[in-house]
Amino acid sequence: MVLMMAERSLGSRSEAEDVGQEVFYGVFRKAKTLRDPDSLRSFVYSFAVRALKSELRRKKLRSWLTFHEPEDLADVDLSFGTMDVESRDLVRKCYALLARLSSRDRLVFTLRHMESMTVEEVAAAMDISVSTVKRSMAHASNRLLRWIGADPGLAALLDAERWNP
Repeated sequence: MVLMMAERSLGSRSEAEDVGQEVFYGVFRKAKTLRDPDSLRSFVYSFAVRALKSELRRKKLRSWLTFHEPEDLADVDLSFGTMDVESRDLVRKCYALLARLSSRDRLVFTLRHMESMTVEEVAAAMDISVSTVKRSMAHASNRLLRWIGADPGLAALLDAERWNP
């Protein structure tokens, strides 16, 4: 669960494994504080969301310190399936656009659309209000739609209407 969520959020298997180790270290370290064993899943999710948010912030900060374009920095691990060249390019472009979002907006968008969580589940996992999730979704969707519309190749390939909040 944690590895798949991290890989979808970050776009890299190796970064997802690093985040997974960080999450499970935190879970094992704080396991004694878990009061209700039935809430283990949400307990683990809360650690995963915090670790992902931190990693996304680190990636954004590191990208400011380099002299490369953000698209060149998109380290997308595409070993999860066999894809043709166009599909790989599309996935790289999508992750490059996601990298331009703030860490909260990217995580909200990823949890909602890639993890298929409800707005309420995203709010609970990220420990923010439902209205904040809705605002972040609207902000992320509007920016992504604008960026996709500006790229003729992406606009032709992606159905931007399904990303509306």
